Amino acid sequence: MARRVLDLLRTEGTLSRVELAERTGLTAATITNTVRPLIADGLVRESGRDPQPGRGQPRRLLRLVADAWHAVGVQVDRTTTTIEVLDFAGGRIATANLPGTGGRGPDATVESLAAHVGALLERAEVPRGRVLGAGLVTHGPQDLDRGVLLTAQPGPDWLEYPLAATLAERLGLPVLLENDATAAAVGELWAGAPRTDTFGLVYMASGIGGGVIVDGEVYRGRASNAVEIGHVALAGGATPCVCGGAGCAQAEAAPQAVVARALGDPALAARFGLTGARDGALADFDRIARAWRAGDADAAAMLERSARWIGQAAVTLVNLFDLDTVVLAGPAFTVAGSLYRDRVAAELERLALSRALSRPKVLVSADTGSAAALGGALHVLRAMQGAPRPADFARSPDERVQ
Repeated sequence: MARRVLDLLRTEGTLSRVELAERTGLTAATITNTVRPLIADGLVRESGRDPQPGRGQPRRLLRLVADAWHAVGVQVDRTTTTIEVLDFAGGRIATANLPGTGGRGPDATVESLAAHVGALLERAEVPRGRVLGAGLVTHGPQDLDRGVLLTAQPGPDWLEYPLAATLAERLGLPVLLENDATAAAVGELWAGAPRTDTFGLVYMASGIGGGVIVDGEVYRGRASNAVEIGHVALAGGATPCVCGGAGCAQAEAAPQAVVARALGDPALAARFGLTGARDGALADFDRIARAWRAGDADAAAMLERSARWIGQAAVTLVNLFDLDTVVLAGPAFTVAGSLYRDRVAAELERLALSRALSRPKVLVSADTGSAAALGGALHVLRAMQGAPRPADFARSPDERVQ
């Protein structure tokens, strides 16, 4: 209940008690009893009055106390790292964009992340004592309760490495592990446009993932590893995938797959300026995307092939969850987002089962590169009402603040 009130205030900025009751369906008395301790804890304050012509006494408006607490979101994969610091109202305080894990192991990666987070907090003049915690965002599959990856990607030493616990020890802060696509979906729920509380999300960075929000809540499945659309086998696909299958969306359409096809033609690779660096797939993918923007027909053909594959995956996502909106997020969509939007929309209009009821909408995130890190920080803000409490972080995401 308290989380719902905080979510609404974080999204809308200011609301009266009457508006909170209308939005939540709760009684005025319940809202009053919910808000009172939030004000006492310094999380919410009254902020002026909203005059209602002809309605008598002006309503007192409520808003979050922005500097009450802060949260950190850290998105990391093989090629990119993004760190975001948010205040309690969800305002962005500081941002850093860094290289990804590359060929480093988890020990070195955690040490680097802790150092960069500490430096960013110091530059932003945010005391550690006012930070609720950090949301660590990575690819899946994951065991969120233990804070470990259940995959040997990007290397064997990452499998079941105590990622969240080790970073928490280095930072001196609670750390929540979260899936990158799910985190991006949380970010879109809070800051996306147009506002909608039910949608699917396709996340593309080094790999491809998916997330679903239903009635304002994350769909997690049994073990919070739901909606792995990157590993949905596509009709006509045959490329071997790291998961052990073949023809998966990730194997056919991810940046690494697009870049590999371009590198197979030395003349094309030279024209696009590709480096072929092991950890440079996203940078090379952006070079192909920029060539498309400049009118290169070969670049357009490569990206359109990838987009059609992702369109197939999006059809599966929409049909399974009865969705009418899909959001594209992740750094791979930064340059070529409009091409993917149009091709994915065309596939949905052709094959989505719900197309007869309403035309599917495909949107590109306003923060393609930072969406997951923002969602990681928001995940922490939504999981905690006040000061950090380790017991809260030990519980499953859906058991935390109700």
